[in-house]
Amino acid sequence: MLFNEIPDEETVALMDVDFILHAEHGVNASSFAARVSASTNSTLHAAVSGAVGALKGPAHGGAAEEVMKMSMEIGNPENAEEYARNKLDNRERIMGFGHRVYKAEDPRARHLRERSQALGEKRGDPRWFQILTHLSEDVMAPYRERGIYVNVDFYAGSIYHLLGIESDLFIPIFALGRVPGWSAQCIEQYENNILLRPRLHYIGEMDREYVPLEQR
Repeated sequence: MLFNEIPDEETVALMDVDFILHAEHGVNASSFAARVSASTNSTLHAAVSGAVGALKGPAHGGAAEEVMKMSMEIGNPENAEEYARNKLDNRERIMGFGHRVYKAEDPRARHLRERSQALGEKRGDPRWFQILTHLSEDVMAPYRERGIYVNVDFYAGSIYHLLGIESDLFIPIFALGRVPGWSAQCIEQYENNILLRPRLHYIGEMDREYVPLEQR
């Protein structure tokens, strides 16, 4: 549909793996958003739309696009270390690292690493994989002691880019893989429903004196 041609079998298999790896794993932010909507007895379409909104945030689903943007800024493998050091010295994040659940290597990243390398060699453009390898193996390796490893988004962006997919479609592709999981979460919620209504614990100032608007 994107390129008006039938892709080869290797590309089809690659995207199948990508969709499966992105499909679902527990109550992540977007799945929780879907379940909260479903718990109000809203429609499945509305619940999935809410999940898409949660996925759009770079702290959840937008990292693949940011990793590819970072790789383009680096440009060449030999620039990777200096670029990353400058980011770290300025207390900025290196995108594609760390996960709320996985404190060892994200098992999904392992499968995309191999495929990113193979696709780069096939397309005659291995530099993206080389840049990512320098970042993960040379610069960020010491941070593994803190439980910071590459996540599934780290290699996904390079795969999409090598396939000729524009960066503004990276998150929609992620969403395509997630729709079956979101739907399953919602169906499960509908079957044994209770309104999900978390409580907040107030930690602000107590016994504050009211000040009329005209005196503020």
